[in-house]
Amino acid sequence: MKKRLSIDGVLLALLLCSCAGIFADTLRVLRGRVVDENKLPVGGAQVKLEVAGGQTFSAATDETGFFSIPNVPIGEYTARVAKPGFFILKDQKVQLAADSSEFEFTLNHEQEVHEKVDVVESANRIEPTETAQTATLTATEIRDIPVPSTHTLNQSLIALPMVLMDAQNLLHIAGARTNQAQYLLNGFDISDPATGALITTFSVDAVRTVEVQSSRFGAEYMHPAASILSFNTPDGDDRWRFNTTDFIPGINVQEGVQLGNFYPRVFVSGPLVLERLWFSQAFSVAHTLSIISGLPSGQNETNLWSGSSLSRMLWRAAPNQSVQLSFLYNDTSNDNQGMSTLQPQSTSLTAGAHQIFGSVKDQIWSHDTLFEFGFAGHQSYDNATPQGTAPYIQLVNGAEGNYFESVEQQGLRYQGFTDFSNTSLHWRGTHTISGGANLSSVQMTQTAARTEIEARWADNTTTSRLSTFTGSADFHLSNTLAGGFLQDTWTLNRHLIAMVGVRGDWDRLFQAGMAEPRVALNILPFTDDRAKFSIGWGRYNVPLDLSVIGQTQDQAQVDTLYDRSGNPVSGPATSQFVMPVSGLKQPYFDIASVGWEDRFGARTIVSIQALARNEHNGLVYETQTPFQIGSVFLLQATRQDKYRAITLSARHNFTNGAELFGSYTRSRANTDQDLDPILGRLYFAPQQPGPLSWDAPNRVLSWGSSPTPLWDLFFSYLLEYRTGYPFSVINQYQFLIGPPNSHRFPDYVNLTIAAEKKFHFSHRVFAIRVAVINVLGRQNPDVVVNNIDAPNYLAFSGGQSRAVTGRLRFVGRK
Repeated sequence: MKKRLSIDGVLLALLLCSCAGIFADTLRVLRGRVVDENKLPVGGAQVKLEVAGGQTFSAATDETGFFSIPNVPIGEYTARVAKPGFFILKDQKVQLAADSSEFEFTLNHEQEVHEKVDVVESANRIEPTETAQTATLTATEIRDIPVPSTHTLNQSLIALPMVLMDAQNLLHIAGARTNQAQYLLNGFDISDPATGALITTFSVDAVRTVEVQSSRFGAEYMHPAASILSFNTPDGDDRWRFNTTDFIPGINVQEGVQLGNFYPRVFVSGPLVLERLWFSQAFSVAHTLSIISGLPSGQNETNLWSGSSLSRMLWRAAPNQSVQLSFLYNDTSNDNQGMSTLQPQSTSLTAGAHQIFGSVKDQIWSHDTLFEFGFAGHQSYDNATPQGTAPYIQLVNGAEGNYFESVEQQGLRYQGFTDFSNTSLHWRGTHTISGGANLSSVQMTQTAARTEIEARWADNTTTSRLSTFTGSADFHLSNTLAGGFLQDTWTLNRHLIAMVGVRGDWDRLFQAGMAEPRVALNILPFTDDRAKFSIGWGRYNVPLDLSVIGQTQDQAQVDTLYDRSGNPVSGPATSQFVMPVSGLKQPYFDIASVGWEDRFGARTIVSIQALARNEHNGLVYETQTPFQIGSVFLLQATRQDKYRAITLSARHNFTNGAELFGSYTRSRANTDQDLDPILGRLYFAPQQPGPLSWDAPNRVLSWGSSPTPLWDLFFSYLLEYRTGYPFSVINQYQFLIGPPNSHRFPDYVNLTIAAEKKFHFSHRVFAIRVAVINVLGRQNPDVVVNNIDAPNYLAFSGGQSRAVTGRLRFVGRK
């Protein structure tokens, strides 16, 4: 009996081994690569294979464009490949045979096809391998969403839930200061070298995608601080492309017949050498005429001129190597900068600025490894000059005279980096190992001249405070920054993806290094990737603002206070900014976040994201003698900004090409030290906590677009509601009254709707769009009388009134 059982066991084992061998012969590891129209690798593309009967297999491409799917039975499959910014490749037949298991798919970047409106099937899906909290705008969305100023790229960014724009048109991403983000153009830092703000501009038509990362981003980014804003531009391909927009100038008849708003843009791209060398060129010119109500005729106009040129070239030097070159120039001039209902023409500035940026990047890939080498140079120049030399007079409800400050600033940055990404390591899953190093040098030079500031009592006859300046206002600063990183993105299986990285940065001005660990985890509970849970934490270096350090090299301010009879009651007393003897600590953020994304059906994505960010060692000036004029403002690394936010969003794509997006964000952006004293605006109160000036606790955002059967019109809209921004109150002496930012503007509501019609003319296709801005006619003021001694205290003014705008663009030939 035992012998019979033994024989049966052997036969069973042999049968199982035979079946396993037969089954193994029917399974293959499917390997492939995704490239674009120029045969360059496309990372982060989602590849999905489906066999008749419903079984699916999926994977994501790495940085070199490669992907692999194990244990795929031989047979015929239908492939679908998708990534934002590209046309979706679908219904592609793939025959997996016993002797063939490698394939190549080509994704084409989105380009408008003039024959119809719904040219792109939106890739409304969850990205399984994306650990960062990310929001993206494609070129199609930038073109279609009717923001108030469609010629200004920064205006389009307000269509993202985490992006706010203040009254000075500065961006605040995830509740952070405008210089606490990293702004990238094709992977290179384009923030102003001196201040860290985004002042570089280029044509709206020169953008393929804009991506914002507000948490859980990797270690490869140098000085990202609170967030990363990336602009990606087209390189051209083997097809010649041309478009132009707003090439007919507007006429303004408010103050006689004159040139009105004029925003011509031209974009052209194509091959210099077929299949080897491509270029793209984007030009834009903008003239904005603003008529400010409440000011005398002839003294109520501002003319803003700007122009930009962005050149790109892509050279496919070898089948596995590409070289990218960029050159950007922009120039801006404003004859009456700063003019408003409370600041008449005489107090405005004649301002100008230009930026020059050039970069080169070399990419080499070899099977599982991508190598990158890059270098860029960036020069910025800004100047502002008063309209005359008359004294600058601050009234309780405005100003008169000529502005007190003439300033010229120059910034310079050189940056270089090298990095690699490798996916050849397989141990309990797949590992993408990346690492690299970077080095940059930044410089700032300032030349300035200041006259006196006279603040007057409410009767406008006697002086209440007189400020003068002493010492040199000219200085030069420089800094060197170096860093490196190592990171592993570990795909344990299709349900679990972990990112673990560490970055080290060194700063010459701080004379210290910093280690910055970062971790993130994606959990995909279902086999069809319809839901994703993400959690992460990281430490992020805050970029240094040279203009803040420069205040210690600038002039001193001398103040004298007077009574109503004109007799001095205090001063003259001198105030100045100084550096601490013991040095400073490097500022950084701790950022933690958690998120859930869920796909309902094939076309609806709902997500909820929670974010908590804490600043440590933030730079701030603290008065050493509170409540009295004449003080030493000591630079300290003690500020702690905090941001908390929960964002609920939903997006649905309809079968006819229409789409609908909506989000609600509940947030709080505050700090323990809310005052930022600068020359000409010194508060002698001690530092106090309060909301930041762009804090908006409630924000509702919605936009959408749809083709309609009515005359084939394409309808679009943008709706934004948010809590009004906070502001502070001052008194007759220009002293702070009460806590900082203790008052708020009225709530902001803006609805813009637009309708576009395509038409044929002379064998060409054009599109004309009419948009109505601020349909509801809300005042939405951005100016307030905040002097408590003014007779019209808390009077609000300014804001965008209801307006009708038009846009005409050339789409292509029939």
